[in-house]
Amino acid sequence: MAASDLAKSKALPSIELEYKGPLDWPFMLSFYQRRAIKHIESIDENSYSRHAFLNDKPIWFRLTQRRPQSLTLEYDIASDRELKPLIAKLRRMLDLDADIDVIEVHLKAVEPDLIKRTGIRIPGVWSSWEAGVRAVLGQQVSVTAAITHLNRLTEQLTDLTQFPSPELVASADLSFLKMPQRRKDSLSALADFVVKHPSASPNEWLAIKGIGPWTVQYVQLRGLSEQDCFLSGDLVVKKALAHFARINENTAHPYGSYATFHLWNQ
Repeated sequence: MAASDLAKSKALPSIELEYKGPLDWPFMLSFYQRRAIKHIESIDENSYSRHAFLNDKPIWFRLTQRRPQSLTLEYDIASDRELKPLIAKLRRMLDLDADIDVIEVHLKAVEPDLIKRTGIRIPGVWSSWEAGVRAVLGQQVSVTAAITHLNRLTEQLTDLTQFPSPELVASADLSFLKMPQRRKDSLSALADFVVKHPSASPNEWLAIKGIGPWTVQYVQLRGLSEQDCFLSGDLVVKKALAHFARINENTAHPYGSYATFHLWNQ
């Protein structure tokens, strides 16, 4: 039985993930919804759920906001040993330990009109590898086109409920992807590099042909949830900056990631 079906048929264990300060949960759900991978991620009006691998074991979880300052985590994992790393992974992924009040005070001091919605945190992804694949497939195309490529990759290489591993992508014929050959070559090269150097930092990915600063920054932003990734080279950010002349990499520091998301939200 799939974990999502199991969740419907009986109560799963749950735990509360508490946080301080505001969290714009509807914004985060909307952000995930636009970028959701079919069969792997599911979003409704108040929850986010997904399949993933943790310590080489398949898991499933769902996060729901049922009361202020807390998210309810329901989970289906192989053993209780996976619970602590799962919680750590999700706290990073949802940016639950950020001091949003301090961050927003800083950004408002630079640009009083920048923040249209309070409580925007970094909506991360499961891993740096996944963030890297999303970034490569998203180069110079719309979000919709990028997710179409991502869904096709998953459908061709997996059982539909797990994100394709670097090993799968490195050994695959990617001719089914309808994109420029150089981008497919970049994806294959990235997968091969990650297989051979699994502990390498995203900065080391710059040695790979077709992987540039924007891709690395995107991975640092969403794959590692680093707080100071100001994506000045992003097309949407560039357009928004025309209306916010005082925001730049220096003035947003050390909260460039949050400035990026607020610029995307204009």
